[in-house]
Amino acid sequence: MKKSAVSFGFCTCFLIYALLRYPSAMLAASAESIQLWLTKVFPSLFPFMVACGILLRIGAAERMGKLLHPLMKPLFGLDGIAAFPFFLGILSGYPMGAKITAQLYENKQITLKEAQHILVFSNNPGPLFLIGTIGAGFFGMPSSGYLLLASSFFGAVATGILWRFCRKNNPVKHHTYFLPPKEIPLTEALSASVADAINTILLIGGYLILFGAVSEALEQAGLFHSLTEFLFFLPLSAESLQGFCSGILEMTNGAYLLSQSSDTLRLRLTLVAFLVSFGGLSILGQTLGVLSSVPINKKDYLKGKLMNALFSSLFFWFFYPFFEQKAQKAVPAFSFFTETAFTLSFLWLLPSLFFIGVLCHAITHKR
Repeated sequence: MKKSAVSFGFCTCFLIYALLRYPSAMLAASAESIQLWLTKVFPSLFPFMVACGILLRIGAAERMGKLLHPLMKPLFGLDGIAAFPFFLGILSGYPMGAKITAQLYENKQITLKEAQHILVFSNNPGPLFLIGTIGAGFFGMPSSGYLLLASSFFGAVATGILWRFCRKNNPVKHHTYFLPPKEIPLTEALSASVADAINTILLIGGYLILFGAVSEALEQAGLFHSLTEFLFFLPLSAESLQGFCSGILEMTNGAYLLSQSSDTLRLRLTLVAFLVSFGGLSILGQTLGVLSSVPINKKDYLKGKLMNALFSSLFFWFFYPFFEQKAQKAVPAFSFFTETAFTLSFLWLLPSLFFIGVLCHAITHKR
């Protein structure tokens, strides 16, 4: 029997034990996860999934690929169609980047190696979660959510660029983009998109409830507490250690615990930047469930996400002094750090990406 099967069997037995040993706490955790799914995840993700499905079925990915090929090719070494999962994944959050990538692969619009590359930098936390839930809800500072979003964005870009240069001599061939041979009726595209979104959102809900129960089981059994005692030598408080360890399993709960910690704000938010970019094992399970039709190398995907998380936390750590100076000043009604400035605050990103893309293109041609 494979070691992975033995490990899964042990974890399953532990979960059953916890359900029998701590029934009240486990029931409450499952109910809380269901409420989170129904009130937060379903309303925010479902309409976006339907909209993305419709766009894919009417050929929007091909059109976007043609338009952004001059950006994506020098930057990531990928065709322009990679921009579709990248930008929509950033706008909608987990696991939309992976979902769109899977659909492009199923439609034979990208190869398996292209899909592997796209996945390491296109499956990211969304702005509503970072700004609303973490920034405003957990830390009481929407401005910190914007900094987390910028760090996540630049971390993803850095990961995509580095992955390009780490890739073995296997250049991505240029695709010719074709629009669908015949126009798909809008009613057919709508029905197929709704059905596909329902299946995906149910899968996400199942993983959310399962990992909510597993996290509570580990908490009730005292494993999180034991782990924080084992890692006593780290320069973190017990609350931060517990929050970070919990976040490796489920990022939302980990971010909340870190917001309650007594460590410095810079350290706590840097740890949050790592957790949200990595996603935790719960998001990993959701992503792999969405990618069931794509035979990706799971170890490579995990390496890419860890790389992404490391880059994002480093960007946050270095950006923080600028953020702190701005946060200490009175924030006007319309500024970079207010919700009303969401669109204008990112207008400078595209010129920045073009500049980085030109540099990457120059470096590639010198090699």
